[in-house]
Amino acid sequence: MRLITDFLLSHALFAVPRKMVNRERVITTRAGVKLSYRLNRGDLQGIREVWGDEVYNLPFATPSGALLDLGANIGLTTTWMATHNHFTKIVAVEPDHDNAVLLAKNLEQNGIKGEVIEAAVGPRDGTVHFKKASWSNLGTCMETSSDIDGPRGEEVPVRMVSVPYILNQFGLDSLGVVKVDIEGSEQALFLGPCGWLERVSAMVVEFHPSLVDYPLLTETVASRGFEYFPASSRNMDCFVRLPTNRFK
Repeated sequence: MRLITDFLLSHALFAVPRKMVNRERVITTRAGVKLSYRLNRGDLQGIREVWGDEVYNLPFATPSGALLDLGANIGLTTTWMATHNHFTKIVAVEPDHDNAVLLAKNLEQNGIKGEVIEAAVGPRDGTVHFKKASWSNLGTCMETSSDIDGPRGEEVPVRMVSVPYILNQFGLDSLGVVKVDIEGSEQALFLGPCGWLERVSAMVVEFHPSLVDYPLLTETVASRGFEYFPASSRNMDCFVRLPTNRFK
């Protein structure tokens, strides 16, 4: 009932007292999974997509190994994948501090042993500017502050890490599943140095066609030895490594 009420309220936030907007709530699924979220349209959209529509249900057998969640937001996908599969290691990366706090909480309250990196992900290690949005899942990263439209106060410098850094930091030789939802930054990620893709068994990616060259990116990733499963009403764009391209 709380979730249904919050979905209804999310369509009329302008009429909701300001002290209620972004207030934290907790629900428990029928399977006993606890999800902390806020009265925010971004959080609620994530619950609907991940836990209702199950768009991260892979159209092939989930490979074993480590899970790397790039753009983990509040941990809805990390938690869903961790409670539906077995992974040897879980690493979740999120640049928004407020989201990262809920991400860590969702993992901890469900007994999921995962590492949280509060950072953006990109083709190199360094710093980028992050612009928050009213919807918690629409924050974007830009290389320089001059790339950002809107009030200067909305941008915050954040750390950016590369996938090779993450692999080295946690001693990972390979990755079973990589999930990517980084609000347009996937173009810089996949068109940059991509040797790390050789170490990935499968990926599920939410591309943002209005921000990136969608056909180019799907072709680029598939050319790295993956079979491509286009997005449908049941799942995001997915890639699985072809048997002839299995890494050693």
